[in-house]
Amino acid sequence: MLLALGLPGGLPAQSPSPAPDFVLINQDGARVSLHQFRGRLVILTFIYTHCPDICPLTTAKLVRVQNELKKRGWFGRKVVLLAMTFDPQRDTPAVMKAYAAKFKVDHSGWHFLSGDPATVMKVVQAYRVPVRPSARPGRIDHGLPTLVIDSQGRILGFYNPDFDPQDVVRDLTHLLGS
Repeated sequence: MLLALGLPGGLPAQSPSPAPDFVLINQDGARVSLHQFRGRLVILTFIYTHCPDICPLTTAKLVRVQNELKKRGWFGRKVVLLAMTFDPQRDTPAVMKAYAAKFKVDHSGWHFLSGDPATVMKVVQAYRVPVRPSARPGRIDHGLPTLVIDSQGRILGFYNPDFDPQDVVRDLTHLLGS
C-alpha cells in the first residue's frame, strides 16, 4: 500500500509536500517537465537501464499498472508514469527507448527521462534518492522509491521496491474517487 498516505494498510497520513519540478528529455528527445502533468496523478520512479535486478523488476510491475490503467481508460488521461534515470551518461534517450520497448511500454502515458548529468543529479538529489557508485564495476547502488504525485504537484507518498501492482491500482482508484 501507499506509504505515508494513510490509505488502508499504509502509514498515517502526512502533509503532502511539493514535488520538485524539473525539465528533462524523454525517450523521443522531447522536453518534459513535471509541471506539464498538473491535473493528473503522476507515478514517478527512478531506474537505470544497466541495473540487473530491481530496476527491471520495478519496470515490469509498472507495466502491469500501465495495463490495468489502460483497461480503465485512465492511462495518460488521468495518470501518467515517469521513469527517470540516475545514469544519464549511459541512459541516453535512445537507450531509454530501447529499454522501454523490451517491456512493451506505451509511451502515450509513460515517459522515460534522461538529460545532462548535472541536471539529472540535481533532480535525483531534490527527490532525496540515495545513489552512489557501487564497488561492482558498471553498477550503481541506489534506493528505489516509486512516488505518487497528486494533480497539484504534491508528493502524496511512495512505494518501496517490493510493492504489489494491484495495491498501486487500488490506491489510484481511491485517489481518483472511482
